[in-house]
Amino acid sequence: MKIRFLVLVFATFLFAGRASAQANTCQVPDNMAKDQKIPCVRAGSFMLDQPTLTPTQLSNGPDFDAANPDASRYLYFTAGDNIFCYFRPHYAFMSVPGDSKKFQCWHMTSDGGFITTKGETVRPDAVKVVVKTGKDGQKSASLFAATDVNNERAIKADSFKIKYLIPPFPDHNTRFNEVFTSVAASTVMWVLGFPADHAYPVGSASCIGCTSDPFGGKLKNNNASLKDPPIVFKVVSAEREMPWDALKAGADDTWSWSDAAKFYSDGEFSHQQRVEYDAYRLALGLIHYHNAIPQQNRLSCMQWAPDVPGQPRVCQHPVAYIHDLGSTFGKAKGPLDIGGTNPRGVFSAWEDQTVFSDLESCQLRATLDGDKQVLKEAQDLMIQRISRLDPQTVRAIFTVARFDKVDQKQVQRLKTAGSQNPEQAALDEWINTFLKRVDEIRNAKNCKAN
Repeated sequence: MKIRFLVLVFATFLFAGRASAQANTCQVPDNMAKDQKIPCVRAGSFMLDQPTLTPTQLSNGPDFDAANPDASRYLYFTAGDNIFCYFRPHYAFMSVPGDSKKFQCWHMTSDGGFITTKGETVRPDAVKVVVKTGKDGQKSASLFAATDVNNERAIKADSFKIKYLIPPFPDHNTRFNEVFTSVAASTVMWVLGFPADHAYPVGSASCIGCTSDPFGGKLKNNNASLKDPPIVFKVVSAEREMPWDALKAGADDTWSWSDAAKFYSDGEFSHQQRVEYDAYRLALGLIHYHNAIPQQNRLSCMQWAPDVPGQPRVCQHPVAYIHDLGSTFGKAKGPLDIGGTNPRGVFSAWEDQTVFSDLESCQLRATLDGDKQVLKEAQDLMIQRISRLDPQTVRAIFTVARFDKVDQKQVQRLKTAGSQNPEQAALDEWINTFLKRVDEIRNAKNCKAN
């Protein structure tokens, strides 16, 4: 089955005029050192072709294949789905796991089978999880049939990330609102044609081998029987990474905004790359992504040159993007809030975080280590792309992401004010404010000359 390939082709052809940026390549030697990764950032792109989406495609997400809806069904999720899966140890091995509640798991059917990466079903009587340390020093877990004594044939089960909310409504920690914000932010990026992992709302996740808080408990193994009762997580989202090869130095596949800003300012980026870089920053301003730290970023290769014996591999199309968009729809924590975190999915925090700090001089609020102003050509490009963010599309995005529930204080405020449908009123506030952000990009004055 080639569903994922077809979806990738649909989502990632570059727009016309990319020739100069696409011609940039970088060498990727075995055991790449950190400094050897920098040329891949210098050659990187920040933008994809913008997809044309039907309402069905928009509501089902980027892994839905309209030509093969049944065959692609295992690849995407909806708020009505109840996922079954088997816990895959992962985040307890990471040096910087982050703080959001999450775990990885292998995809299962409701009757105990495993769904493979090709959408087929395998039914081992029993399984085991084997953790090994790779050449990069990173531990990873693989799944085998219990009868595979020598661990020779890993079960190629489909896997994904689950983010979960503890406790459920109404008094949850808003730090864990990434269950909602990741879905909305990644969908906005997808609609606009920027790379982002694919995030979906899910009704619930039933996980065999999980504890009630596998992330908080730093769970490192899974010895559960397939017949053991699962732990059910009731407010969750599911994420799939972009199916590209990470460009790593050891276990590090990150890139730095400061490096990108340097290449932009000193002329090492092509003109097209500079336009893409500024357009990306404008797009991120819509969701107020302000956290310019490398560990949130990923550097990947979208297309390889043919291998040449005895020579390092060459990436013909490196892509630099943010793979963790959860810290959005909020603001930076205050200077006195030393022990706190950035609010996310909090309407009162996000409401004043406009795209521009000064609309008349085209100065960004969140510069992401770059110039305050953006190129006029980037603004013009974004004006074309945001035409897809009409009120109906924006409503669909925020509805799918469940922004009628994300901020319980907002819902309570509207209820106290007498709203007959406070959740719908909350959704309307998010939508109307986001549409004002879109208008900012159209109306900004005096952006940088090309």
